[in-house]
Amino acid sequence: MTKEEIKEKLFIGVSSFNRFQVFIDMIPKLKGKNYWFALRESYEMSDNLFKYSDIIKKCFLKSEPERESLMFPEELDYLKSLPDKIIIYRGMTELELISKKFGCSWTLKKEVADFFAHTYQRNFDTKHLKKTVHKMTIYKKDVIAFFNGRNEFEIIYIN
Repeated sequence: MTKEEIKEKLFIGVSSFNRFQVFIDMIPKLKGKNYWFALRESYEMSDNLFKYSDIIKKCFLKSEPERESLMFPEELDYLKSLPDKIIIYRGMTELELISKKFGCSWTLKKEVADFFAHTYQRNFDTKHLKKTVHKMTIYKKDVIAFFNGRNEFEIIYIN
């Protein structure tokens, strides 16, 4: 599949609430750079991903060539510029914190985590639950990716 075909399948007539399912259905047809491109596009442009938590982790951990293409060159450079240990934050439900079964989207900015915990309204499956912000120190070598296309200083980290 080409990038144009991937975008067409992910975005034409597809809502942000079922986009990740479209990606899952496309996985057998995706290899290398196209796999990582489709994963990033579908992940970043989806809402209400709670029910996909486990598969999302598997997708980011997949042993697929050219993983570095998951990030834009400037994002890769920014990640490389960070110290060996970094502090990350995640807006989450109190149940997630208690379970320690964390999602994979974190941020380097506390105010971004605060927004996702207390203001963002498109996570319908967890909207009714109490929220909090969790802070953690991790090693940069354990970061899967750094995304900043939406100015969220997003860290993909799987514990």
